[in-house]
Amino acid sequence: MTVQEAIKALQDAPVKERIQIIELLVQSLKNDIELVESAKKTQKPFTVRTFDLGSDILPDREAMYISRGL
Repeated sequence: MTVQEAIKALQDAPVKERIQIIELLVQSLKNDIELVESAKKTQKPFTVRTFDLGSDILPDREAMYISRGL
């Protein structure tokens, strides 16, 4: 069923059924909102702590490869 067909079917439905459909849609949206909000609550913010090693470390690649036996 296409969107246009669905809209036409809803327009032709009795008012009582249309209200029930709207209530079901609203409840579905409320459930989705609760899921999104609960997912946000489980994520804890974190902070990144920086540290200083003192000075730049430049590895000697030749010495590193020799120690590995490559």
